[in-house]
Amino acid sequence: MRIINAYQNNLKNLSLEIPENKLIVLTGLSGSGKSSLAMGVIGNEGYRFFLESLPAYNQQNANFIPTAEVDDIEDLPPVIKVEQSKRFQSINTTFGTLSEIASVFRIIFARYSASKPMSKSLFSFNHPKGACETCRGIGEAEYIDIEKLVGDENKTLREGAITTTLPGGYIVYSQITVEELDKVCHAHGFSVDIPWKDLTNEQKNVVLNGSDRLKVFYGKHTLESRLRWEGFKAKPREEGYYKGMLPIMQDILRRDRNKNILRFASSSICPACHGARIKPNHLKFKWQKRNFAEWMDIPLSELHNFLGQFELKGGEMDLVRKIQVQLNDLVQLGMGDYCLSTPSSKISSGDAQRVKLIKQVNSNLQGILYIFDEPSIGLAENYQKHLRYILQRLIARGNTVMVVEHDLGFIRSADWIIELGPDAGKNGGEIIFNGPIEQFLKSESIPSPTLEEMNASEKDSSEVLINSVARITAEEGQMTVINRKNEAIEKRLQEISEERDLKLVTVSDQPIGKTPRSNPATYTGLADKIRDLLAKSDDAKTRKLGKGSFSFNNKAGRCEECEGAGVISLSMNVMGTINQVCPVCKGKRFKKEVLEVEWNGKNIADIYNLSILDAIDFFSADRKILIILKLMKDLGLEYLKLGQPSNTLSGGEAQRIKLTRHFAKPSRDNILILEEPSIGLHQRNVRQLITALHKLKEQTAGIVCFENHELFKLQADAYFDNSQSVMESSKPELVNQQTDKIRIRGARTHYLKDLDLELQKNSLSVVTGISGSGKSSLLIDTVHAYGMQEMTRQFSAYQQSRVGVNFQMEVDQVDGLTPTICVTRKVPNFTNRSDLAKQTGIDKLLRFAFSRKAEFEGEELSASHFSNNHELGKCKICDGLGEELLPDVKKLAPDINLSISEGVFEHNKALAYYGQRDSQYMAILEKVGQEHGFDRNTMFNQFSEEQKRIIFEGTGEKVWETQWKFRTKTREGTQQIKMKWEGLDNYLKQEYYKTRKNKFTENLTALFTPAICSNCFGSGLKPERLKFEIGGLSIREIKNLDFSGIDTWIQDASTYSQIDQELIEKIQPFLKNTIHRATQLHVDHLQLNRKSQSLSGGENQRLALITQLNSPLKGVTYLLDEPSAGLSGHNIPDLIAILKELVSKGNTVLVIEHNKEIIEAATELIEIGPKAGKNGGQITFQGTPADFVKQEDTHGYFKKQDAGFEFTSETERKIEIQGVSRYTLQRNSLEIPVGGITALSGKSGIGKTTLVKDIIIPSIRNQKPVYCEQIAYPENYNNAHYFEAKKLRSHSATLVVSYLDFLKEIGKIFAENSKLKPKDFSYKTKTSQCPDCKGKGYVETSLDVTANAMETCESCQGQRYKPEILEHRINCKNIAEVLNLDLHGFKVWLKQHGELEKLWEVLEKLEEIGLGHLNLDQPIQSLSSGEKQRLLLLNWLLQGSKDVLYILDEPSTGLHYEDIDLLLKILKDLSIANDILVIDHNAYLLEKIGVGLELK
Repeated sequence: MRIINAYQNNLKNLSLEIPENKLIVLTGLSGSGKSSLAMGVIGNEGYRFFLESLPAYNQQNANFIPTAEVDDIEDLPPVIKVEQSKRFQSINTTFGTLSEIASVFRIIFARYSASKPMSKSLFSFNHPKGACETCRGIGEAEYIDIEKLVGDENKTLREGAITTTLPGGYIVYSQITVEELDKVCHAHGFSVDIPWKDLTNEQKNVVLNGSDRLKVFYGKHTLESRLRWEGFKAKPREEGYYKGMLPIMQDILRRDRNKNILRFASSSICPACHGARIKPNHLKFKWQKRNFAEWMDIPLSELHNFLGQFELKGGEMDLVRKIQVQLNDLVQLGMGDYCLSTPSSKISSGDAQRVKLIKQVNSNLQGILYIFDEPSIGLAENYQKHLRYILQRLIARGNTVMVVEHDLGFIRSADWIIELGPDAGKNGGEIIFNGPIEQFLKSESIPSPTLEEMNASEKDSSEVLINSVARITAEEGQMTVINRKNEAIEKRLQEISEERDLKLVTVSDQPIGKTPRSNPATYTGLADKIRDLLAKSDDAKTRKLGKGSFSFNNKAGRCEECEGAGVISLSMNVMGTINQVCPVCKGKRFKKEVLEVEWNGKNIADIYNLSILDAIDFFSADRKILIILKLMKDLGLEYLKLGQPSNTLSGGEAQRIKLTRHFAKPSRDNILILEEPSIGLHQRNVRQLITALHKLKEQTAGIVCFENHELFKLQADAYFDNSQSVMESSKPELVNQQTDKIRIRGARTHYLKDLDLELQKNSLSVVTGISGSGKSSLLIDTVHAYGMQEMTRQFSAYQQSRVGVNFQMEVDQVDGLTPTICVTRKVPNFTNRSDLAKQTGIDKLLRFAFSRKAEFEGEELSASHFSNNHELGKCKICDGLGEELLPDVKKLAPDINLSISEGVFEHNKALAYYGQRDSQYMAILEKVGQEHGFDRNTMFNQFSEEQKRIIFEGTGEKVWETQWKFRTKTREGTQQIKMKWEGLDNYLKQEYYKTRKNKFTENLTALFTPAICSNCFGSGLKPERLKFEIGGLSIREIKNLDFSGIDTWIQDASTYSQIDQELIEKIQPFLKNTIHRATQLHVDHLQLNRKSQSLSGGENQRLALITQLNSPLKGVTYLLDEPSAGLSGHNIPDLIAILKELVSKGNTVLVIEHNKEIIEAATELIEIGPKAGKNGGQITFQGTPADFVKQEDTHGYFKKQDAGFEFTSETERKIEIQGVSRYTLQRNSLEIPVGGITALSGKSGIGKTTLVKDIIIPSIRNQKPVYCEQIAYPENYNNAHYFEAKKLRSHSATLVVSYLDFLKEIGKIFAENSKLKPKDFSYKTKTSQCPDCKGKGYVETSLDVTANAMETCESCQGQRYKPEILEHRINCKNIAEVLNLDLHGFKVWLKQHGELEKLWEVLEKLEEIGLGHLNLDQPIQSLSSGEKQRLLLLNWLLQGSKDVLYILDEPSTGLHYEDIDLLLKILKDLSIANDILVIDHNAYLLEKIGVGLELK
């Protein structure tokens, strides 16, 4: 792997090579740039390129991920990364939810704890269905604690006995003032001037719980004071009974739980669920004799042992095995004492990090780069051994592991060291060392802080005095270090705080804020002081900018687009939250006028951009600011920026920022509790931190650190060792599992026959066979499914569901597989804004270039301003689509023989609102008609063109006045109305712009026809964006070009201005490479603005190939489904060259293909067969293509020598066309042979499909030339039908028997000899189907975290019906047995019954076209593309049409040569009474047809 010129954050243009299959440790001082390189550059790019290979929805997500700042990365493996756990502690998170083991247990209980499956939400304390209603899933019942609400009992209510009483007398949470409360008190015989302690319980109850004796006024302001307010109308105060404080506070606590109300809350174990957190009645369900809560409360080490004792099967076994794999590593890493119910507040950051790590490391894939950020945090040396074993296990499987680490022991165990430095921040970001560990340890001349610390650590190894836990005292002014936090320790510390009347203050490593607006300056109070300085400047006073204007939390001065965050946070299902720099303020957070104010030469954004070290110099004259800054420097934070967003800070940095605030306002009443303070710190920085803590400890009642770091142990005032003893377990010796083969064992997906095979890695292998033989079942539904399942382990269960990870594969084992990327002909679900430029990544580059050109011309525009997907860039008229919908007169008035009074405008609900004969609009139109010569009774076909213009476009600004005779269902009458007549077109357009984002606009859009947007000229952008040009072209004009046009634009760069040359030079390498790939793949004729939805499956596949060829990923297994689809024979050599290029980059290419040339080019060939469906699924050949040709049963075409082929023009029947003009197809004349079966061929993109779809078929149907001057046919065709290999639309559960409409006929046969009706023999009828499987024959168990379990229904044994239905038999078979027949067997069974000629004819045809092997109960969606295609063609065969021109576009797609023979049989039958024109590139099919035209 090679990194070329990485310059992200503080990286100094790094270029380096990194080896594979090693344990690589990336180290350096805190802030030296380690995470920027590992996570920001390598991890970001490896993850982004992998996401781009997923379906379109996730590709769009990947487009939002900021591209790393690096010139290039070569040979990058797909990445799985585990960053530090930041925000994981919350009331709703437990060890079980964090590890997702609880999710698996919820599924186990939902599926296997009762006789019928239930919702897994019933066992979730985070879901309304499952959470205990008393404690709302918290496990503790919270209540308002009166002792916290009442302060000094000696005070009266007027004096503030209730702690929420404000100085003005208003009592927060009571809704009333003290004066109003006094009225209530008097009604009960006391007053607010009696001390709280002297009130009776009954009187206290009135204050706390309310009274209904008299009404009082709510609110804190009297009406008199309200009348003095400006800007809004004063309203009288609301009046009502006094509600009391406790009911109001309890309601807020129940609904909101905000931090203000929690100050008055206490809790106890929930009396309803007794701490189980789920509803008590759900605890009655038991699995293996324990309820859900009991399983959650078992320590992990015991849980691991329990689960290992059970003998399970099916989906139950899969789920338990999934838990066990994780548990084994969790226990080995010292987490055996945790329970799944342990709250997240009790989990250390290091353990949380390792929980995430363990979820990733049990994948069986090879060739992955794993990146872990400090996995050894807080882990004692005795447990680090197993962590290193886990990482070495990954390497033994053929992966690379990169670890950002500071632990010296861990560094010594590495294979390769990369150290960045020499210092932090702007003084870091350079490579100090990059090489093997042996060389690193021997280095003497390099300025390595790590080597210095390694040498120093040997001198530090003095004896550590260990005390027993019982002797913990946490003395004042001392630093106490304890090995591990547990309940006993927490209890002891609580005792100490109560004995000495001290407060325990935990300084955690959780984030200092929830949004990017929070930063070190705001958290430590520096921001307040900085705002003061700026607000007092003369410039600010002149501009009338107050202190609030310099706060990005205040609307007065902050950027409106990002609300002062500097970034726009995008919540993305797969990636989590991504922050993009705000396109308006460019990350500066403030409005332009605020940024013009300066203090000492810097504006507010410049000041926030200072590092702590630079700020110390800048504020050297301000003592108050300096105190805080120097504290941060002492704590090792000198490299941080003042305005660094909180969500970019590590846990250790957040913790030290919190320490700064505590030490800035020290208190000797506080014992500070620090958890793992060495997080993220280099050994040198740890020394610096310990020195600072010893210096500052005198200002506290003591510091207690939970820490395993050796330096903390050595330099503590008191050290207590309570670490767990390691349970040494025998570990299997690691064996190098790298292999040059992909081994598949026991593949049984669909009709595969328990296949065992090996596939050669780093080569081109082809899988072939007849349609339906099992090719896709093997490569896509098994190999790719397994690869995706393993690769998406890094996603949460929710994220996996969004990506679509639910594979129904059946395979025992897959070894040696690398991450898979599948490039198929399936058209992804692109949005209607997606175009070719976006698919290839060119759009992103153009937007970048044009934003820079705008900046050069003085306008601060970002790339988002040139995006038709962003509010800042997209055209407001067409909403970024490039085309607008305009009302169509033919659709507005389809029946021109009607008048307004006869309802010419009432045929459509949306139009009828305006056009209904009694509407106010038609009343105005009648008034307009009086001046323009028409009335309501004039028929539409009698209107003149001018009158139509008035009806549809309006009469301008003139206001019309008339009497409207209205009529409703209940009354009628007249009303004077006055309004403009704006025209039906304008009314409809206005309504469309208001409602176009709504779901239900079918009636409205049915009246429109699409047209190029008149506002943005089809660009989808705001018109003002089109004034910017590069090389004389706007972004719209560039995207109007095809690839060769782009090439010309680049070639002419030398004639452009200097700035244009520089911009083109920046994007030229990517564009040149993409143009080259497009030319190789023969899609270079396509324009960049071509909509993705309009591309064929083959074109989409080849564009996806371009993306992969531009990708730096290596070590990928590519699976391609018929990449030759749509390519002419001339183009195949270029495709073969590209496939081999993918192999040369270190990838494996597995192709489903029938093309002879591609098969001959393969290293290895596998044939699946011998027949289709259940008669296939076997390996009939595996070896070299040369050996395949020698086989006796190999199709004759493979053995035939290529001698070239040319069409003959035997037929005299021709379609003659003059003056052809459409897109790239420009011809003076064309003669297309027709008659029987003829063919049309030519190179990809030459215009074959355009010729038939846009010219021939519309001309026949409209009986006039379309996109041509003249067209003549050899006979008068009744119609023209177009066929292309497309998706056969059916429900996923539709069976062949239903699709062919046989089920009704079979039902009639069974009903004849029974008292039942035909519908009673349908598996869809509720009264007949098995109630457990709902007529499916299997029970699908949704397992979410793994593939759904498909198990044969135990009630009906897979027969779909109730027993009483199965008792009826015809010809010795019941209905289930008949449905289990294949079509050939069904024909034999049907023969015994007779009298069903229609069914017989269909069956004959099905057998003729090679579909006799299909089972009646086979799902339609399980058929191969060839089988589906023949089913679609069958409909034409059965229609019995005559004198029709049938046009088939690439019918050979997905067909083996044997399938083509069957296809020709169908076409010959069809051509007896019709003409058939076949558009295709398949040489075998064209040769068989013989007669045709090749477009050149």
